Amino acid sequence: MVRNHGHDDKKYSLIIGKELHNYPTENIQNDTDRMNHLIEIEIMRAPEQYLWAHRRFKTRPKGEASFY
Repeated sequence: MVRNHGHDDKKYSLIIGKELHNYPTENIQNDTDRMNHLIEIEIMRAPEQYLWAHRRFKTRPKGEASFY
């Protein structure tokens, strides 16, 4: 499910994708790859609306370099 802003910022579109079949499976790596691929497809529909600035790893253990 993806929410997109309308062109005038007063409306939203809610896109509900197809049901995922055979998910999850016993293969975590394949499940992760599949989910990341689906997320990438949705981001590319409207990349300007993706939260690119999100700093997921703001803090690091002492002595480790920042990712940013």
